[in-house]
Amino acid sequence: MGLLAGVVSLLAACEEPKDIGLPPTTPVGVLYTDTLTVTSSTIQLDSVVTDRNSRLLVGQYNDPVFGKVRARSFGQLYVNGGSFKTDGEVVFDSLKLLIGYAYLYGDTSKVQELFVHRLTEDLDTTKQYTNTNSALFAAEPLAKLQLTPTAAGGSQTVRLPDALGRELLELSKGSGVTQADFAKVFKGIAILPGAANTTVFGFSNNVFFELFYHKGTETTSTEKDFYTTAGLPSWSQVTSDRTGTKLAGLSLTKPLPTSATGGEAYVQAATGVTTKLTFPTVVNLRREKGRIAINRAELNVQVKGSSPGGPISPLMTMAEVNADNRIQYTYESSTKKRLFHFLQTQIGTFQTVNQWYFPQVTGYSSRLKNYTFDVTTYLQALLVDFRPNTGLVLVPASNSSLVQTATTGLTTYQAQAYMNNQLNGNILNGPMTAKLVVFYTYTP
Repeated sequence: MGLLAGVVSLLAACEEPKDIGLPPTTPVGVLYTDTLTVTSSTIQLDSVVTDRNSRLLVGQYNDPVFGKVRARSFGQLYVNGGSFKTDGEVVFDSLKLLIGYAYLYGDTSKVQELFVHRLTEDLDTTKQYTNTNSALFAAEPLAKLQLTPTAAGGSQTVRLPDALGRELLELSKGSGVTQADFAKVFKGIAILPGAANTTVFGFSNNVFFELFYHKGTETTSTEKDFYTTAGLPSWSQVTSDRTGTKLAGLSLTKPLPTSATGGEAYVQAATGVTTKLTFPTVVNLRREKGRIAINRAELNVQVKGSSPGGPISPLMTMAEVNADNRIQYTYESSTKKRLFHFLQTQIGTFQTVNQWYFPQVTGYSSRLKNYTFDVTTYLQALLVDFRPNTGLVLVPASNSSLVQTATTGLTTYQAQAYMNNQLNGNILNGPMTAKLVVFYTYTP
């Protein structure tokens, strides 16, 4: 707001250029408006990619706003070091599962049950899995865990079947096993919630199988790890039953205006529910004579509260969507990244592909109860028809920087690790969901 006040002062100072002895050769008009229309609606995103993320969601809870939400996770295991080979005589000691969480959503007052199963279906390393995808798994679980949720997070270790441990150790003998061959034998894991669960856990995408063995007559164990990772297929399937809620009528083809939801709009990343904002009257600025230049444009998105399951999303960004409500992106072949068309900071522009590396992430203001975005460059691009005027959607983020560095030898997707991995339910105010303030100049 201090910057906005500074802009106002600057404009006031520029009203009479003759006072400083340098009258411009071309008259310059300075205008301000806060009456441009911003329309809001709740939409269901067409595609929500949860693959190769920093967090795996597992659990279920009942939300009066977003309905009955259930999350299951699936993933391929990576052989630490890319291969596993032993020499001489080796003896199996134990195989353990290690899992840890730092994110919770829902009712955390009860003990939660989780089940780990072995996949029976090959995973496609070239595919991006979404929140609607599943994978086949064995009916009998490898392990059962009981977790008591704590706000500080936690972890748990449980012993896995000895038969599986011996199977993995056997692969190391002779010529050993590479990552590609290992994935054919052990296809991956599924982590499922118990039927009575009331909490969704956000587990680190490093669920470990820890294999312990010793060589010959030695008494000291050697450890070999196998674990899920954001570099290989690993995703969360998140489903919701919104029967009886205000969002019951929401679908891919049926967005809900605020008039249909009691004056509210909603955001919940992992289920693909979000608020779309459009700017239908921005083009009216062209009616001014001459060339238009936007000096400063600020978008304030007002938050009413959160669903009972948890807090308001602390970080938020915005992304361009097309007419089919898909988040737009540019594929960069040199890095094998999807460069999502996020709202950019003023460091970046909309000129070239590599300028999509400056995503704008803003924190929630508990004092003002809003998120504030600088949309100067975006609106200017709309005015000159450089960007399509198909709207922006709100995207909660789990990191203040959405740029993910490349992992050598593995396909990575820019920002994907920090998107669609939380259930924080934001409720926005209806008619006052967003307000746009624009300072602009024109020259005849």
